[in-house]
Amino acid sequence: MSVTESLLGFILARLDQVGSPLYLHRELERFPSEELKALLSSGILRETSRAERVGDLIVRQTAKGLFGVADEDEFFQPVPLVEDDVRQYEVVVSKVIDRIRRANDLKGVPVENGKRLFLVGERVLPGRQRADVYLSLENHDPGDFMSICKKVHPTNPRPVVMLVPRPIPLSVESVQLLRSWDVFVAPLTAHLDGKRWALPWDQILKRSVEPAAGQESAQKVYCHVIASEGTRSLDKAQYEKLVKTRNQFAMFLDGMTREAICRDDKNKPRTAKLTSRELAILGDYIRAGKAVRPYATTTGGNSSSSEAARRLFESARKKVDVKRGRYEYRAFRLLKNPTDPKLNSFEFLPPDDLKYCVILPA
Repeated sequence: MSVTESLLGFILARLDQVGSPLYLHRELERFPSEELKALLSSGILRETSRAERVGDLIVRQTAKGLFGVADEDEFFQPVPLVEDDVRQYEVVVSKVIDRIRRANDLKGVPVENGKRLFLVGERVLPGRQRADVYLSLENHDPGDFMSICKKVHPTNPRPVVMLVPRPIPLSVESVQLLRSWDVFVAPLTAHLDGKRWALPWDQILKRSVEPAAGQESAQKVYCHVIASEGTRSLDKAQYEKLVKTRNQFAMFLDGMTREAICRDDKNKPRTAKLTSRELAILGDYIRAGKAVRPYATTTGGNSSSSEAARRLFESARKKVDVKRGRYEYRAFRLLKNPTDPKLNSFEFLPPDDLKYCVILPA
């Protein structure tokens, strides 16, 4: 039986249609009872409060038992109900993620990036490569899904796997763009069989694994590039060719030489030289893909205090970011803490119209 014909497939499909879906016991009865027992015992499904409606009926508890009654503008005799008619379940996304992580040996700590996007973990690949694995839910609009992929792909110069509950109808242009970003979409209903949770990584990441399968290929990588056009790895000759185009960017950070070129709101260029720690903390933010306090980064955490970490980041940002005003910048956004400025966080989130290029050592 394929996963789309299984209870798991049914649950995944609805999980992609609505947020916090509920499943009536009666609609799950057509599946083998052992499948429901397995999902309940693992915590992926859990029983929740009784349903308030069953189809067109409003559920009422009376002294004589449960009944389904009509809406106010209709009338028919109350319909007797039993517990199985109103029993319902909810899906626990964190348990789905735990099961995927265990079955696929994913490393790292899972992170919730809102209610629709989750960082599931990190997959170790042949040739010493690694891939970031995300789970994306409620993918109604292919355009919205592409926006999510665009936000995720610049955070790391390595492959990204986007797990989705079911296939997404993407245009040829969107598929080509995802390939250029090294983003691989994996519908769970296409890869799981309803019992096993192990995913076919060689199939999902075939194009990414092949170039790095040999040790020789891995040694040729000189640097990684994170740019508005996509992420990629370059050898030394490709890096030298890219550097010659640096004046085409509003923000150009060369981590190999620690030199930065950026422009202000009047398009006037300015150059700066970064210290090794300034480059390191900027790299932390660019790879993070989320809002982080300076002291919570790897580099900032090695500072003498949270204030020292903030000063280090502020110094680095002033050298590389495009200024919009005296205290405003375009690529690294400030997220103020309403109660304590010391808890302010920052996020690398360049706007769509900002042409940028960040080169980081391999």
